[in-house]
Amino acid sequence: MKTKTILGVLGLFLAFASALQAQQFVRPYPQPYPQPYTQPYPQPVAQPYPQPLVQEPAGAPRFEISPFYGYRFGGAVQNPRTGRTYGFRDSEAYGLFLDVAPRPNWPAKLELLWSRQDTSVDLHGLAGLGRVNLTIDEIQIGGSLERGGRHLREYVSLLAGATYYSTDGYGSDTRLSLGVGGGVKYFLTRNLALRADLRGFCTIVDSSGALISSGGGTTVAFYGTAMWQGQATVGVTLAF
Repeated sequence: MKTKTILGVLGLFLAFASALQAQQFVRPYPQPYPQPYTQPYPQPVAQPYPQPLVQEPAGAPRFEISPFYGYRFGGAVQNPRTGRTYGFRDSEAYGLFLDVAPRPNWPAKLELLWSRQDTSVDLHGLAGLGRVNLTIDEIQIGGSLERGGRHLREYVSLLAGATYYSTDGYGSDTRLSLGVGGGVKYFLTRNLALRADLRGFCTIVDSSGALISSGGGTTVAFYGTAMWQGQATVGVTLAF
């Protein structure tokens, strides 16, 4: 009887142990250590190509006409016998700029200039002459380079051409000349601007060139190799 009791208890223990062991085998497999959540590395977003500060419509003006008025100064001639010099009277100047851009909004432009000065030179009785009226025309062509914003723009230009001197019956002469200048434009509208310009004219001369002749001989002539004049003007620009 005791033996049966012991065997029964042992059987129950083995059964309990087997059930416990079976429960351990069916326990779910332990989950791995949780990994921290990481977002994917952000990819760079392609930005559009930077556009100019000022964007004009496709039909932006290419042609500009700029009448101007201002002041020209400098220039002189010389008596070839005595070496005395006689300066040109500083006086008003007026004229016209024509600018053409190869395409809209192009900074480089083709530029044509005509500028006239009505002046005089006082010979103080030399060869019986007093004040002789003199007209000086600058006709030049070249290029300009412009930069700036929608309203205010600055530019520089380099031109070459001819200078024509004409007196009241005492002779005339034409000489090769160069011009360099710069200025600003302020656009009030797309087609109208104010323009201020400052430039210098260099006329290529030689001492043998007579400007004013009287009594069959040279009264005054150019001297040196170059003659400089300066000019300051203001005007309006019509763009189309």
